[in-house]
Amino acid sequence: MQQSYSGIAKSFHWVIVVLIALMLYGGWTAEDLPRDERLTVMQLHAGIGLIILILMASRLAWRIGHPAPALPADLPRWQVIASKATHHGLYFFVILQPLLGLLLTTTSKGNLKPFGLFGLQIAPNAPLHNLGETLHAINAYLIATLIGLHIVAALYHHFVRRDNVLKRMLPFVKA
Repeated sequence: MQQSYSGIAKSFHWVIVVLIALMLYGGWTAEDLPRDERLTVMQLHAGIGLIILILMASRLAWRIGHPAPALPADLPRWQVIASKATHHGLYFFVILQPLLGLLLTTTSKGNLKPFGLFGLQIAPNAPLHNLGETLHAINAYLIATLIGLHIVAALYHHFVRRDNVLKRMLPFVKA
């Protein structure tokens, strides 16, 4: 039975972790920047969002063909359910976030260009744009909450249960 995640699964996980951390920080602090800097940050934000969407779609495709290692057999049922709900929620909301970002970009009155390369504005629509902004912000908090739960659970497994659940996703570690 597989005890550890593959190198590819670990790479997807940790690259996406770093990108999401940058996105949450940038999204929550961009409003405090001067207008010119904010535009630069938001173009970077939009570009990284598209990369996350591609990585998450690739990760999901990989995961379908390469299931996760089994959870410990003695794990209480409620923890198995919580684990699955958290993981499914992370996949869903992290994939949803750049889609909501695309909604913002395509309905914006300005022409935001991911990485400053190409415009994605299709049809400026203030009400739809405003709804997208609200949903994008709420979704960011949902993602942050799920990440917090995920981290607490990983630390619980490592320090309280003393099992290999955390170790099996750590880079350069075989569980």
